Amino acid sequence: MTSRSVIYSVASKDWVAPTRRIIDTEVLMAQASRTPGLLRTMHRWCRLNGIEPSDVPVPSEMVIEDSAYGLVIRHEVYLLDAAGRRYLDPEQQDRVAIAERTALLRIAPPVEWTSVEEEPS
Repeated sequence: MTSRSVIYSVASKDWVAPTRRIIDTEVLMAQASRTPGLLRTMHRWCRLNGIEPSDVPVPSEMVIEDSAYGLVIRHEVYLLDAAGRRYLDPEQQDRVAIAERTALLRIAPPVEWTSVEEEPS
């Protein structure tokens, strides 16, 4: 990976969506710790797609796939209380409360951030 990642628009011919592309947040954060500027690029990409990066748990997966609305990003977010703080899941007191969210893919991530998940045979 180069020290400067390129973010592609969804219309770019350099980025083609297969059935599903997976971003492993833990792997990407490990790369960011070794690559100058990558963390800033990751945060910018999330915000351009309507996702607040600090709300996304690490580790988790961000899944880019087709839907009835076009390409979307399915991801988890921390739930916040009225004061804007994370809180424990009432059903699983050993973990922070999270919820599934979907955002429209406006800007595709750099291909090197993703892995491909093929359709099951």
